[in-house]
Amino acid sequence: MTASPLPTDSFHGAWNLVYVAVRAFWALTEPRIHAAAQAKNIPIELYYYAEFGLEIFSVERFQKRDPYSNPALFTATFEKLAQAEWIIPQGGGVYRVTDDARAAARELVRAGDGALEQLEFMSAVDATRLVERLRHIVRANEMAPEPPAKWAILERFRAVAENAPRLAWVREALLDLFAYRDDSHRAAWQSFPADGLMWHTFNLVWDNVADTPSDMAQQASLRGYAVEDYVRACNQLTARGWLGRDERPGAFALTPIGRKLRGAVEQLTDAYFYLAWTNLHSSELDALLADLRQLRAHLETAALHDV
Repeated sequence: MTASPLPTDSFHGAWNLVYVAVRAFWALTEPRIHAAAQAKNIPIELYYYAEFGLEIFSVERFQKRDPYSNPALFTATFEKLAQAEWIIPQGGGVYRVTDDARAAARELVRAGDGALEQLEFMSAVDATRLVERLRHIVRANEMAPEPPAKWAILERFRAVAENAPRLAWVREALLDLFAYRDDSHRAAWQSFPADGLMWHTFNLVWDNVADTPSDMAQQASLRGYAVEDYVRACNQLTARGWLGRDERPGAFALTPIGRKLRGAVEQLTDAYFYLAWTNLHSSELDALLADLRQLRAHLETAALHDV
């Protein structure tokens, strides 16, 4: 297996621009989405699970996008959605998503898009141009050789309406890039002997989020793991030489081997993710990055003022 060529320094910061812009879009739209879900008695999970695809639900499929969360969380939610007939059991832990569920997910997304209608910092011409630039990369990602396997980018449910604000189409293209980054990162780290919980634990230490099992369980409570789960994962990572005991009692730190491995994974993730970007002319790349910087700044300002 031959990895894609490493990206040049020209792409430095491009993924961060995408990531920050997506989070700014969420800050603007998700309050309305949550309010609509509550008002219309729609499970909010239908909105979040759209990123896993709204055709078939199963733990096996969901772990292709999110191998980091406790599978028991998915199982419990599937049972709740099945009781309300949003999804239909097919046997063997597999569920078929109903048309009503897809319609409800669209309704929530479009409720959130109402926040984007009020934003006037980007003209229709500029927004359309940015969408096309982003879609050019998305199409190239879809046609790129594997690895990475293209699960997230192909399976995610796209709910944006034809008459939605142009910024909603920008967000949709950015979410496609977000999905491909997930595909790229998963392919990069899964070449090493670690499961989702181990890699999630490793990342918590790498990102300086938490370095003890008790802090991990608290800081990453949405992942659904208990302290003892993190104790087991830390012990496994220590046995592999990726983590070691820190000076503080109960704390862990990356070893030199762990840092080298994590750096290699980031390089490989970038190599997969940026392959399509290498086909851009330098002037096209400069224009795209400038557009993304401007978008990020305007979105962050809008979110700060709660437009």
